[in-house]
Amino acid sequence: MSGALYEIPALAVVPPLAVVLTLGAWLVLRHRGAFSARRLLAWWVMCWYLLAVVAVTLFPLQIALGAYGNQSPWYEKANFIPVLTIDPTTFVLNIIMFVPLGVLLPLVTRVRGVRHVALVSLAVSGVVEMMQFLSNVLVSSGRLADLNDLLANTLGGVLGCLAWKVLGGPSAAERFVNRDRAPQVRQPVG
Repeated sequence: MSGALYEIPALAVVPPLAVVLTLGAWLVLRHRGAFSARRLLAWWVMCWYLLAVVAVTLFPLQIALGAYGNQSPWYEKANFIPVLTIDPTTFVLNIIMFVPLGVLLPLVTRVRGVRHVALVSLAVSGVVEMMQFLSNVLVSSGRLADLNDLLANTLGGVLGCLAWKVLGGPSAAERFVNRDRAPQVRQPVG
């Protein structure tokens, strides 16, 4: 029985994605008429942060085929038992990894409340865990999806949002991203 083992490094995927996202953010802001250097900087920081999360959680992507492929059933490719199986170091690192999301979301989107940031953090974490699970089931990537990561990531996003509110919240964020934007003059009607 023959098989193949391949590895796709993050450097093969993340830099091209970075270029696309960076240019995309610039084009969207220009198209919306919401362009400012600070707003663009905030969007770029968000794009690069998300790419770092992708690089850390999904790469290197190992692809095992044939004899190296799936040797265990799909249900062993994830940790479905939360809390009881927590690895404290991994849990804390996952919290830390999602704190910037909780800070950046209100800065670049209309997501403001802790509840909304928690939902977005849960959704982003869910996508990451689902990608890890699917890549492990389909190509034996070795990445284990874990419900504890989902909990930790959501908690990290919430803690980031709370930190954002303590540091000044919406008013400070709006002042930051709009400081160098030209004021819009309203024309009188009549």
